[in-house]
Amino acid sequence: AAQTTTKPHILLIVADDLGWSDVSWNNPNVVMPNLHTLATTGVIFNQTYSQRLCTPSRTALLTGKFPYRLGMQVQKSMFEKNSHGLPLDEELLPQKLKKLGYATHMVGKWHLGSCKWEYTPTERGFDSFYGFHHGGEDYYTHMSERGLDFWDGRTSVSDRNGVYSTESFARRAENIISQHDPNTPLFLYLPFQSVHTPHQVPSSYLQTFSTIQDDNRKSILGMATALDDAIKRVTDALKGKGLWDNTLTIFMSDNGGNYVQGQSNWPLRGAKGTLWEGGTRVPAFVHGNMLERTGYTYHGMMHGVDILPTLVSVAGGTEDAGLDGKNMWQSISTGADSPRTEFVYDIDSRGERYAIR
Repeated sequence: AAQTTTKPHILLIVADDLGWSDVSWNNPNVVMPNLHTLATTGVIFNQTYSQRLCTPSRTALLTGKFPYRLGMQVQKSMFEKNSHGLPLDEELLPQKLKKLGYATHMVGKWHLGSCKWEYTPTERGFDSFYGFHHGGEDYYTHMSERGLDFWDGRTSVSDRNGVYSTESFARRAENIISQHDPNTPLFLYLPFQSVHTPHQVPSSYLQTFSTIQDDNRKSILGMATALDDAIKRVTDALKGKGLWDNTLTIFMSDNGGNYVQGQSNWPLRGAKGTLWEGGTRVPAFVHGNMLERTGYTYHGMMHGVDILPTLVSVAGGTEDAGLDGKNMWQSISTGADSPRTEFVYDIDSRGERYAIR
C-alpha cells in the first residue's frame, strides 16, 4: 500500500572478495539461505566479470567506464596524504540517479579516494554515507594502521567500537528504509566489508562449520552467513515498509576471492589480483518483479561497467555517449543474447598487465 512511485527502488549490494565458490548457488557447503532464495528466484549471472581488485572494480561500477581510462586501474594508495581518487569531473551513478528523482544513500566501503572531502561519497551524489573510506580495517574497532576510519557523512563515528561492522551497516540500512518517503524512488548502495580480511565474525557463526579444518575457510564461511543475515534484515525492512515489490536488487562481488586467505574460486583458475577467471569472474544475480523472466541462469557476457547504464535505463534515463558499459536490461530481463561480445580485463603498464576478451 505504501508503494506510490512508479520508478523502481534500486538495491545494489557488493560483497568484498567473495569468490566464485563462496556462494551457495555454486557451492552447497556455503550457508546463505536468503541470498540463495533471491538468486534462484531471480536471474543468476554465470558470465559476469569485474576488475581484479577493489578500487578498479568500484570505479567501473559507478562510472560505467573501464578504469584504465580514468587512471584508476591500479590499486594506488588511497590514504588522505595521497592526492588520488576517482576524477572529480566524472558523473557517478548516484549523481545520474539523483537527476532522475532518486534519494541516494550509501552504506559500507568507499575506497575511491578521500584525500579531500570533495572525493568522498556525500560530495559525489550520495545524500548520506555511513561506512569507511579505505580498503580494509578491523570489523569491531573500525581501526586500520591509519587510525579510526568510520564515518557518518563528514562526522567520525566513535560509538560503534566493539560492534561488528556487518551489524552496524544492516542497522543503518534499516534506518534509511524506515525513514524513506515511499513517494520517492530509493537508491541504496550497500558495499559490505565482508568477506575481506581480517578474519572476524561473531563466534556463533563458526559453530555451523565446526567440521571445517582450515580456520581461514571456517571464518570465511561464517562471515558469508553473517553477510546473508544482514542482507535479510535489509530485505525485511523493505518488505515492512511496503517497498519490496517495486525493488530491483543487484548482487555481485567486487572481484574474485583470495584463496590464500580462505576464499574459494573453484573450479576457476587464479584469485583476486590476477587476470584469470578466478580473479575477474564474479558471482552475481538480479532479483525483482520487473524482470520478465526469472528462475534461470543467464549465460550472456556482462561486465561491471554495464551496471550503470542498465540501472539508469531502469530508472527512466537515457544512455550516455562515451561509456564503455552497455544497457543489459532487455537481455537479462528476457534472457535474450547479450549486447556485449568483448571487454577489457585490464591495461596496467605498471604491472605490465594487458588483457582483453
